[in-house]
Amino acid sequence: MAGKIASTYADEDDGAMSDINVTPLVDVVLVLLIVFMITVPAIVGTARIKVDLPETSSIAAESKLLPLVFTLKRTDNGSTQLFLNENPIDAAGVRKLFANQNQVSNGQPVAFSADKGISYGEVVEVVDLLESVGLKKLALNTRHVEPR
Repeated sequence: MAGKIASTYADEDDGAMSDINVTPLVDVVLVLLIVFMITVPAIVGTARIKVDLPETSSIAAESKLLPLVFTLKRTDNGSTQLFLNENPIDAAGVRKLFANQNQVSNGQPVAFSADKGISYGEVVEVVDLLESVGLKKLALNTRHVEPR
């Protein structure tokens, strides 16, 4: 049960140690890896793209007319209703209103909003109606949402 102990001295023991201890090397590499994993996303995430934007100066507005606000909303009974400046109106009413006002409707800005549940076809019908009466400057209103 006794262990074997070498009691002789050989010349090989006096030579240079040729084995490399890699434990400290692995420790340093792992620490550097963790540091880079933490800092790189912070650096890359805050980097901004440099863009040379064109310069502008303020100019007078082309039209001093206030925009007409058209809204297409789904009613409680499931049908759609068109509103002009918060007043209910139908297609015939729009045509009648702008029949004799071609000079006003040429440069008249229009803001158009529709519920998101309304079909695309119904929205296009209203856009076509507005274009047919001469309202060409149409802005479609949307709600801005932040990306997730």
